[in-house]
Amino acid sequence: MIDVWHVDLDLVRGHQPAAEEAERASRFVTAELSRRYLAAHGALRAILRRYTGESLEFALKERGKPFLPHAPSVRFNLSHSRGRALIAVSSEIEVGVDIEHIRPMPNAGAIVERYFPPGEPIPVDEVDFFRRWTRMEAQWKARGVGLYGSGTAMDGKWTVRDVDAGPGYAAAVAAEGSELAVKIHYFGADE
Repeated sequence: MIDVWHVDLDLVRGHQPAAEEAERASRFVTAELSRRYLAAHGALRAILRRYTGESLEFALKERGKPFLPHAPSVRFNLSHSRGRALIAVSSEIEVGVDIEHIRPMPNAGAIVERYFPPGEPIPVDEVDFFRRWTRMEAQWKARGVGLYGSGTAMDGKWTVRDVDAGPGYAAAVAAEGSELAVKIHYFGADE
C-alpha cells in the first residue's frame, strides 16, 4: 500500500521548522518560495508523525534521498511545485513521487534527449511531456538516484500511477513491485 498525501501549500501554516529547514529556506529568492518550502516540510513532518512514534530525525542516503534512521521501515518521498505538494509514504517499500506545474517547454526536445531513456519519442505537447516526466522522475526518486538515474530504462517490475493533482499539474507515484494499491489522502489546513 502506498499512501499519497495532497498538500495545498497556500493553506498549511504554523509548523515550527527544523533549524536546517529554516536555514535553507532563508536562501530562497522570494519570501513566497521560502514559505512554500517550509509549508511542504512542515506537512511532511506532521504526516510522518502519523506513521511512527519514533524521532523524526532525518538522514541522507548516498544520493541524497532522506530516510528516518529511527524508523527505517517508514519510506517516504516529497515533491512540490508552485502551491502544491505530494507526499508518498509506504512501509518497507521504497517510494517516489513527483509533481510538476505544467508550463511551456520550448526546450522539451533537448530535455528528452538528455534525460529520457534512448528511443523515447518527443512529447506531443507540454501535458504529454510533464505526464511522462513525472512518471520517470517518480521512479528515479523511488530508486534513490534522482536525475543520476535518468537516461536509463527501469529494471524490474514497477507500480507507476498518475496522480490527479488538479488542473495545470501532472503528477505520479512509483514503487518497485507490481500492482501495489495507492490510497489518496488530503492534508488539511487545520493540521
